[in-house]
Amino acid sequence: MQQVKITVEVDGEVVEQVVEQVGGTLEEREEKIDALTRQLAAKTLQASVDHAAVPRPLFRHRVETSDTKDSKREH
Repeated sequence: MQQVKITVEVDGEVVEQVVEQVGGTLEEREEKIDALTRQLAAKTLQASVDHAAVPRPLFRHRVETSDTKDSKREH
């Protein structure tokens, strides 16, 4: 048996930690560790998004200036 510890940190803060005893053949241990890693992938991504300093908009709104619109209409 081996103790496997996977820790996810975002900006130095622990957001998730899994500690499991893994046994079996080398192949079985590899599969178990791979499964644990995949389970943490979504949590890691969400934690990164949650810890973002400034939320980014999905798109930028276009700002039209009135002087550009009016100058085109006057000609």
